[in-house]
Amino acid sequence: MILRSWARGVTLAAICTFSLSSGAIFAKDNRPAPLPTYQYPDVYNNYLQPIATAIDYHSGMVYLFNYENDKLITIDPTSLSGWPGNVPLQHTLVLPEGNKIFITSDNTAEHPAYIIILKVNDINWDAGTISLAVETAIAADNPGTPTEFPFVEPVNNVQAVPNWLVGRGTTQIHGPTILPYSDFIYMTELTSDRVRVINHKTNELVSGVDPIAIPGYTEQTHGIMFNKSGTIGLGTGYFFDNSVIDVYKPNRQTGELQTIGQIRLGDEKRHAAFTHFVYWLDERYAVTASMQFDKTSLTPTTTKKIIPPSVWLLDTLEGTATKILDHTNHANGKGIFRSPSDIAVVNGKLYIAEEDSLDYTFANDGYISVFDLTDRYKPRFLKRLKPGRELPTGYAVAHTISPTPDNRYLIVASWVSGYVLKIDTETDTVVKIWGPNDGLTKPHGICTAGGLR
Repeated sequence: MILRSWARGVTLAAICTFSLSSGAIFAKDNRPAPLPTYQYPDVYNNYLQPIATAIDYHSGMVYLFNYENDKLITIDPTSLSGWPGNVPLQHTLVLPEGNKIFITSDNTAEHPAYIIILKVNDINWDAGTISLAVETAIAADNPGTPTEFPFVEPVNNVQAVPNWLVGRGTTQIHGPTILPYSDFIYMTELTSDRVRVINHKTNELVSGVDPIAIPGYTEQTHGIMFNKSGTIGLGTGYFFDNSVIDVYKPNRQTGELQTIGQIRLGDEKRHAAFTHFVYWLDERYAVTASMQFDKTSLTPTTTKKIIPPSVWLLDTLEGTATKILDHTNHANGKGIFRSPSDIAVVNGKLYIAEEDSLDYTFANDGYISVFDLTDRYKPRFLKRLKPGRELPTGYAVAHTISPTPDNRYLIVASWVSGYVLKIDTETDTVVKIWGPNDGLTKPHGICTAGGLR
């Protein structure tokens, strides 16, 4: 199924002009030429740091994982001078150098939602110690700011509307991403229509640009993911019946976002909806996955069918979405079984975090499925890692995947069952488990240094 829906009258010629003039380098056959790679400087040993960061929903701890030597350091951030208080944490982002960590929070009746920036002075993995300082805590709103989710309720016994999504009535800052070749980091307020823009060198919201709010685009976005040249950004639609991927042209000098169009996953009669993440394959193509099972009260009357959980190939030059993986009704099926949240493509394979979070049986299980993507239009099923077998017993809701920069490992977090896993992409086996025995309760917001998110 190949379906096109570029919004607001954007023509194919204009799209092509944008793609070819925006700084991306294409070979004669329209395939992207490889971009140069550079070794990032580092504050510890002049090399990219093997760090993954996360927070804990339940305990409020901050975690640092060393994925090379399998070390873990746990920090109580409230012990840091300048920490804003007992605030509910949400996401993390760590710079490639490992010298700065960004942590977002929800707001409360007493506190605004914060973007907290930590300076990492030193890490001693052998001793399990770290020297941290709060550089600044940016207030992103006012205390008690309510959510702006559209009202939604179930209309059948297939698609639930779980309380974990709509029941938290506070601002939630999600989806931190780095814009390459710039000084900017973007974060999205899932609960509203605002995109926040931070200069990571000055630790300030970008005056005259932040916040970005574009009607019809920025509502309920779970991050804007950029290609490696930083010329195109793709925003998700992380809510019921949102079936479009928003396409932006970022300004790497000012931080502004220009809307280019929207790619619809389906059409008015049949569409897929509720996307958590976009993973770029190259400068032109990306993949995304939809989580919604069936209709809700938000479903337009023109929609005859919601396409169940599926994976889509996005062509940002043509403005098309091609469904490349269908839904399956059993764990041994060769399609998408549970709702797919995060995806990653490394070493020619597509990895999908499948979570039991959107139907009426919340968190019974969770899976990680693997597909050969040699032919990106025809993925071939390889295996599905299952609880009690390849995954820990009781494992549920595989939520976030963060590849290491060399693509050797995947760091996968489950905020429901309390696990962070390291998966070897050569063997597709779990080679390290951090979990409840290590003090983890609800790890979330995983980010690996060297990635854009």
